[in-house]
This record gives sequence, C-alpha cells and structure tokens, in this order.
Amino acid sequence: MAFFVDLTPYTYWEPHDRNGRWAPDEPWPGLPLLNVGWLDASHPFQIGAPPDELMPALTKLAKVRVRQTRGYHHCELCIRDMGDDAREVIRQGLIARESAEFRVRGHGVVYAVPQLLTHYVAAHEYLPPPEFCEAAIASTS
Repeated sequence: MAFFVDLTPYTYWEPHDRNGRWAPDEPWPGLPLLNVGWLDASHPFQIGAPPDELMPALTKLAKVRVRQTRGYHHCELCIRDMGDDAREVIRQGLIARESAEFRVRGHGVVYAVPQLLTHYVAAHEYLPPPEFCEAAIASTS
C-alpha cells in the first residue's frame, strides 16, 4: 500500500475515467477527496486515544467498500513489529489484511480511507485528524 500524508489530495486511484465520468463506486462524485490513514512502517504517524464514538463509527463506515482490489495488503506495522516471525504469521492468516477503501463525507470534502484504518486505530493507536474523527462520528449518529 502507498503512504500519503493525512489531509493531502487523494491520488492513489483516479476518481474518474478518461472521459471525466466518476467511478461508479464513488458515493459523492465531484467533491475533493482527501487522504486519511494511509500509513506505512517507515513514516511516523499521530498516536493517541480516539474519541469513544470513533471505533463504532469506523466499523459501520468500513462496511461500505469502494475501490476493491484483487489482492490483499497486510499491515506493515504488524510485519515490522514481528520481525523474522512475520512471514510465518502471514502464512497462518494472523496479520491484519484488507483489499479495499471506504469513504467518509466531511464538510465539503470526502475522506478516502484504506480499510486497514480500523485496525490502525485499534491495534496501533493511530489517531486520525480531528476533522476526520468529527465527520466519521457525525455521519453515523
């Protein structure tokens, strides 16, 4: 998976085709897409305690998958922390993995989020930007 700084313009996939039509799985076409939660093992990220309502909101939002890929991306943070044992743990299916994204609508923007975000928050104490947390919680209340 690619690393992107939080709140930068989304560039991982082109949101529309060469004729300017938005991808059919984009829920809010036309709004700017911003990155949140595109982490990797070689870049630092914000950690902290999330608002109590964030994990239930993310769990609900993550059920609506977009940009489904054909392969999996395993959590690079888990792989880094396991060192030499990571390969065997991957073979056993014990490292978090995902293969899609989800979207969260904010004020005039849409946040493009990898499915692994819920794992990053729960297992690695990643703390997304406050405006994203507010949007995620508001969209499920």
